[in-house]
Amino acid sequence: MSLPADLEESNLLAPRSALIPVAGWRPSGVDDLEPVAWNALRDTGNAAVVAGPGAGKTEFLAQRAAYLLQTGICPWPQRILAISFKRDAAANLGRRVTARVPEHAHRFASMTFDAFTKGLIDRFASALPGDWRMTNGYEVSFPSERDIEAFLGNIIPAAPLTLRPQVASLRAGRFIADTVGSWDLPVRLPTGEPADAMAYAALEWWREHYLRPGKAYVDFVMLNRLAELLVRCVPKLRRALRLTYPFVFVDEFQDTTSAQFSFLASVFADGPTVTAVGDSKQRIMGWAGALPKALQRFTEAFGATPYRLTWNFRSSDTLVQLQHVIASALDADTVPAISRAAAEAGDDPAAVWRFSSLDREAAFIADWIAQDIAASGRVPSDFALLARQRIADFESRFRDRLADYGIRVRNDDALVGKMRLQDLLKHEIARLLLGLLRLANQPRGLATVWREVSEMMVRVHGAVGDEAAQRRVGEDLSGLTSALRAWLSANPASVTPSRDTLDKLLGLLDLAALRRYVKSATPDEELDMVTGAFEARLAAVASASTDWADALDRFECTDAVVLLTAHRSKGLEYHTVFFLGLDDQQWWAHARDPVESTSTFFVGLSRAAQRIIFTTTSPYARAGRIADFFSMLDEAGVPEINQG
Repeated sequence: MSLPADLEESNLLAPRSALIPVAGWRPSGVDDLEPVAWNALRDTGNAAVVAGPGAGKTEFLAQRAAYLLQTGICPWPQRILAISFKRDAAANLGRRVTARVPEHAHRFASMTFDAFTKGLIDRFASALPGDWRMTNGYEVSFPSERDIEAFLGNIIPAAPLTLRPQVASLRAGRFIADTVGSWDLPVRLPTGEPADAMAYAALEWWREHYLRPGKAYVDFVMLNRLAELLVRCVPKLRRALRLTYPFVFVDEFQDTTSAQFSFLASVFADGPTVTAVGDSKQRIMGWAGALPKALQRFTEAFGATPYRLTWNFRSSDTLVQLQHVIASALDADTVPAISRAAAEAGDDPAAVWRFSSLDREAAFIADWIAQDIAASGRVPSDFALLARQRIADFESRFRDRLADYGIRVRNDDALVGKMRLQDLLKHEIARLLLGLLRLANQPRGLATVWREVSEMMVRVHGAVGDEAAQRRVGEDLSGLTSALRAWLSANPASVTPSRDTLDKLLGLLDLAALRRYVKSATPDEELDMVTGAFEARLAAVASASTDWADALDRFECTDAVVLLTAHRSKGLEYHTVFFLGLDDQQWWAHARDPVESTSTFFVGLSRAAQRIIFTTTSPYARAGRIADFFSMLDEAGVPEINQG
């Protein structure tokens, strides 16, 4: 079995910069770190870092990476592996490390959990045990809840009599995460009676979807289970991973599933130094299988030292106190955070606004935002409109009302092609295509865009750490943008079909290299999904544009009030947040899982840096399903104001 290039030393260049003594190392790009962060950063063993809202966890991980690389604690040619759960989080951390230590950036691998495990299967599937070896490849598929219900209904009659009641009790909505995800694949397929209902159902699922004639059908949970089996059965691969990555970071650890935790333990327990960062109070992925008390489990299983960051760099002191009230409801032992953000004078930092109707709510808030922008010099993107769900119910009203003041709204939850707008705007491929159009349309003054596009092209062509290859990529980029510039001049944005623009872009790029790059993180069709969404978004904005610059500005719509769900707001921050719909309609499922629902509430309100305004149009909200939310707001001293 040959190892891939990123597990071999030959593809890494020798370091060019001198190492910094440990005692003389200082963080770059920031003034300082809080004392607890310093202790966690210098820890030579496994660490479990609790980082609440505004604690700067991405910056902490970037500084720890810089510390390990610049001091030689992570020696050349070894690397640091950073695992995130969302693609944009992985890309953001990678960019942060590149900004802090560009000379070592090629030794920092930042990727999603799914990308890492899928990459192992793509490269080493032939090394799986014989009973699990694929004969015709696989296709990534995502069965619906209805599909799973039908499957469970079909296997109940064939189940052993003693297991049928338990099989019948399995929940379709949790089956993949809880049953398939928690079943460790045996090296040899079982031949006797199943040990329990979960083992029976999981094996039947594998038989129907994977152990079948022809192509196998898997989702990312199944790929994770296969990767764990692969590493468990191939000691050489496990050793190579542990030698290549002596340091591992896992971000947002509270979202770790049973399958992912099992994989981490199989590969990295009792070996590399693992730093897990998360916050149980922000566990909002329980529906997707996130483990309860994941950080505590990590601390116990990996013998990790716990650290709790207490500085909050985002929110003013009043908002931090409000956050502590809700945090204490989720964790009675939570430690009060310390605000490191300067408070602004003016309106109440937190308030509940009550309205007589949805139209009155939209009109009042639109007028308030317009006046605040005029008085303060703030921009529309400083404001966010959050809701628990059903964002589309708010969009038309707020779009029309804010348009009266010349203010745009960007619905990040809107479906564009087969993607949500937020996911499209953050996707590396979409950023690459958009950046190429901007560089071609405006050849000067876009140094940041040029750097982002150039770095992406280097990754696509596998030129990281290869100076000669990077020079060729730079030369190719110059020629590409020149050719595209001539085409844009001859094809105005308002009359050019978006398909023609996309075809021109893809024709100038190495499509095979692009597909290879994308394949490491997502299914093969993911590239087509992204380009399809890109085409749909461009078609929606280009026809009303005055020129290409206007079309690209409309595409990104960065200067807009953002409308999004609390789930999608995670990791983001805004000067002022309006948390819309504090009522039974938005929070109808609160009683099903009040802990996760309260965590969602906590995530949403903690996005605010200076102001959080909760709104409701229901006169019965205080006595309804979320009466406990109002009790917590009352405890925090948040005033309620009738706005008519």
